[in-house]
Amino acid sequence: MKVLSEKYHTSERNIYYDAETRDTWQPVLTQLFDLDKARLILINRYDFLYRQASLHFQTANEAQKPIYLSKMVDITDRMVSVLGLETLQEKQEAQKRAVEVENELAKNEVLLQEIAKHGGILNGK
Repeated sequence: MKVLSEKYHTSERNIYYDAETRDTWQPVLTQLFDLDKARLILINRYDFLYRQASLHFQTANEAQKPIYLSKMVDITDRMVSVLGLETLQEKQEAQKRAVEVENELAKNEVLLQEIAKHGGILNGK
């Protein structure tokens, strides 16, 4: 249990609780036809962990606050991925790429028009 708690940055008690309640959550996760229920269980678990980290953050001393804040950010990232949502950063990067592609297409269109113009001159038109 100690190895798992270190690997997943949680207490041995949480690992034990998850193992103890495995018969309630594992069948849901293994049944592919019921992904919504599995997703709900995961979201509820992440929500619980987030609330715990938030409570500890509020009562922690200044040296410990970055640890709990980091856990809260990590949990949020995991929830976003479980829900299949894109993060704000991903959305901004996608918008930036779209603008870059549009600019490149506009440059290529101007270039093609110039080629057509000069091609027409070379062909005697």
